[in-house]
Amino acid sequence: MTAEEPDTSPTYKEAWNAALSYLSYRARSRHELERHLRRKGYQSSLVDRVLGRCEELTLLDDLSFAAAFARDRIRLRPRGVSRLEAELVGKGVSRDDARDGIRAAFEEEEVTERDLLEATARRRWRRLTRTDAETARRRLYAHLVRSGFPPDEVQRAVAEIVKAEPGL
Repeated sequence: MTAEEPDTSPTYKEAWNAALSYLSYRARSRHELERHLRRKGYQSSLVDRVLGRCEELTLLDDLSFAAAFARDRIRLRPRGVSRLEAELVGKGVSRDDARDGIRAAFEEEEVTERDLLEATARRRWRRLTRTDAETARRRLYAHLVRSGFPPDEVQRAVAEIVKAEPGL
């Protein structure tokens, strides 16, 4: 490169701004941010520097991310522990951080997986009023298992709901 040619390689400042912009929408896992910066074409050494700085400033913390993610799911779209863990691992969070974050979120929200299961089952049961009882029972069971709740707990919850609210 000669003195007249401008430097066209991505700079630290550009990568830093790209990271801040990406983090401004919602919390991210380290893996998500790393993948984003690499897709934008930043070199590995630059990505590592930006990730390190984000971690130093606690803008990036997989354990906190896991807890926040689990809290949002608990409040907005309840899922069982196994599904939450799978979603977090899919976002690049380690299993240990995922488990610890989920545990922290459940404690913070003062709720158990069983509480979420029962509330989700009741809510879903009311939506199945236009189908016959057996179809509704099968659909409810399938929905709850897909949502990550333990099958044996789902079976008990479905039986309790059918017994308590048989009016389909």
